[in-house]
Amino acid sequence: MSRDLFGTGQSYRIVDLSITLKDDPSPLFDVKVTNLDHSHGAAIHQRVYDVDPQDWPHPGFSAGDDRVEASTHAVTHMDAPSHYGPAMIPGGEQPMTIDELPLEWGIGDGVVIDIRDLSDGYELSAAEVQERLERIGYALKPGDIVLLMTGNDKLWGKTEYLTTGGSVGRESLKWILDQGVKVVGTDAWSLDRPGKYWSADYHANGRDPKYLWPCHLLGLEIPYSQIEKMQNLDQLPAHGFTVISLPIKVSRGSAGFARAIALIPD
Repeated sequence: MSRDLFGTGQSYRIVDLSITLKDDPSPLFDVKVTNLDHSHGAAIHQRVYDVDPQDWPHPGFSAGDDRVEASTHAVTHMDAPSHYGPAMIPGGEQPMTIDELPLEWGIGDGVVIDIRDLSDGYELSAAEVQERLERIGYALKPGDIVLLMTGNDKLWGKTEYLTTGGSVGRESLKWILDQGVKVVGTDAWSLDRPGKYWSADYHANGRDPKYLWPCHLLGLEIPYSQIEKMQNLDQLPAHGFTVISLPIKVSRGSAGFARAIALIPD
């Protein structure tokens, strides 16, 4: 459904780009959501304010509540540069934490680069990224939010989610960031290629550190944020829409859960 969100006469369709916080297929990120019954709220109100549980409109039941135990990197989230390491390279400064991330980074014109055709573990070159942008008739500009559509959101909850698809590499990501882009998103588990591929390159090349986590570690040289574990990128046009993705302000956090949406003008 479309509506005029800002009273300008322009109506927009809203697309939800975020996965629900309830589980995560990665062995690295356990998630536990406990929905507390309204009777628990009534007991709390009785203990703190001496309210008789039977006096509520629904006798015995007052406030619902929830408890969440989860990594800030579970489900749809934004990474801060502090996630990539303890110090910037080469200066050694403290990387930006998620509560320091500029809000304007998370609001911008969106562009979808469709990479669903890539074979598992494939790494796009900068020239290939440029060719795909030319194919959709788009030139990147400062403040754009680039979204990589791997199609992996359709595999959420399956083991294949962690190992399927390709992505950009250090060279191609650097080219994107050099255009003034501050946020890059993906519907995959990670902006880097699946870990089994970059780790295999690391071992195959004598444990050469240059193969480790290349897209993430670039963020210690060029500060940027990733939106990982998105969904519904296939519901977006290639460009001509706005992305809004704002992370929770976790104190000194390396990431924050994000409710990412797209606004598509009618």
